[in-house]
Amino acid sequence: MNTNHVLIKVVLFVNVLCINSFVENRKVNSSYEELKHEQIIDNSPVVGVWNFLMPNADAPYKKGRIFISEKNGIYDVVISLKTGSLNGQDIKVEENRINFNINMEGIERTSFVLEVEGDKMIGECYSENRSSEVLAKRTLPVE
Repeated sequence: MNTNHVLIKVVLFVNVLCINSFVENRKVNSSYEELKHEQIIDNSPVVGVWNFLMPNADAPYKKGRIFISEKNGIYDVVISLKTGSLNGQDIKVEENRINFNINMEGIERTSFVLEVEGDKMIGECYSENRSSEVLAKRTLPVE
């Protein structure tokens, strides 16, 4: 009877160890999947700080920076110029493409259609009265 009693305790102990190990392993796998998902989101090719040039734009809009960030799947765009900043609206991102609008001088709606290739972004901006090619280069690494 003692041998059976000891055997039962050993079997129960081993089962408890296996269950705990299984539960911990699931937690680790779950955390890994969450981290992997966050890395996929963080690796959006459009996110970053971009120095841009618009050769056909008026002088105040010719050069500046585009700041593109993302949090919880929502993108934010700010264009920084010597004369101030403009906030992006109606932002749409699909893989390596970003489209957004800004209001220049408060009233003129300007649309941007840009595509990222590595650390370069090319595309165009256009409004009712003008259009320009947009050339940009990433200045800071994606965080």
